Amino acid sequence: MKTMEQRRSKVEESDKELIDSFLAGSDSAFEQLYNRYRQPLYGYLRNLLRPSDADDVFQQSWIKAYSALPGFRGEGKFGPWLFRIARNLAIDTFRRNRRRGGVECPCDCADRPVSAEPWHDLAEKELVRKLEEALKELAPEQLAVFRMRGQEISFRVIAADQKCAVQTAIMRMQYAKKKLKRFLEPFRRER
Repeated sequence: MKTMEQRRSKVEESDKELIDSFLAGSDSAFEQLYNRYRQPLYGYLRNLLRPSDADDVFQQSWIKAYSALPGFRGEGKFGPWLFRIARNLAIDTFRRNRRRGGVECPCDCADRPVSAEPWHDLAEKELVRKLEEALKELAPEQLAVFRMRGQEISFRVIAADQKCAVQTAIMRMQYAKKKLKRFLEPFRRER
C-alpha cells in the first residue's frame, strides 16, 4: 500500500510531466491539469468570494496560469502556484469590492424559506448585516484565514497558501476573531 507521501510525490511528478508536455505543445496536458485542479480551486474561491466573483476569479486564474506557465520555473509545485495566483486575484477583487462598498455575505441567506415567526427573520437579517459589516473590517489575509478555517482547513495548509509561518496564520485567525467579536458585541448585548 502506498503512503500518502508516495501518492503526493506521484501527483507532483505527473504535474511536472504535464507541464513539460504542455510546454512542448500539448494542449491536452493543460486540460488534464485543469481537470485535476478545477474543483479544489473553485471550492477555495467560493469560500473566499461571493459566487459571481468566484466565477470570474476562477476564469481569470486559469487564463493567467495558462499564459504564465511558460515562465513557471518548476521550483515549487503547480498546485500551490495556481492557488497563489487565485488568492492574489481574489484579494484584488475583494479590495475592489471594498472600495465600491459592494462586499456581500457569501452565504445564500436569501434562498432560505421564510420563518413562521417573522421577528426571528428580522433578527437574523440584522445579524447577517452586522456580520457583513464586520467582515469588511478584516484585512484580506485575516478574512482568508477565517473562511479557510471555517472549512476546517489546517493552519499548515493555510500557511503554505499564504506563504507565511504557521504561527502567523494562527495569529491572523486570532486577530480576525477578536475584531469580529468586538464588532458584533453591541449586537449581542441588544439581544
